[in-house]
Amino acid sequence: MKKAIPAILFLIIAFVLLIAAKMTGMIKFGGEELPEDFAHNNNGKIEVVCDVEVSRPVNGLGQPTENSRMTLVAGADFEENTGWYTGEYAMSTNRKGTLKINNAVLEVSRPALFNRYGVAILGEHFTLDRSNGEFRQWLDLKDNKKIYIISGTCKRSTRKTD
Repeated sequence: MKKAIPAILFLIIAFVLLIAAKMTGMIKFGGEELPEDFAHNNNGKIEVVCDVEVSRPVNGLGQPTENSRMTLVAGADFEENTGWYTGEYAMSTNRKGTLKINNAVLEVSRPALFNRYGVAILGEHFTLDRSNGEFRQWLDLKDNKKIYIISGTCKRSTRKTD
């Protein structure tokens, strides 16, 4: 019985510390979704911060890719139907892409015409699924081919942009 009391006290203290850390945002449990109003609010502007993996070809499309991790910011303006992100082949705030909305998924695209990896790049795209924070960026190539460059997850910025 003497050993049971300290064990129970230890479990209670550990539980209280875990709850306190969760409430302060110090820890997050898997599967947490973005707020419902974020997924379906199509007014004003939004901004998200994303942790992504960049996978870019080094010496042509048939060669192994160079992978790295980075943090980027993306945004959308629902009033102007535009979107942007920072990062690889960025659609900057000065050269925004056109926004399409499909429920919680935002797709931003912009035509392009430049050569990279030995092929012509015809378009730049990214999607942001506001229901789960998934971010994907790809390039359209000639012959209806695509190359996916960036994937990761985003969270809504605390900075107000409306």
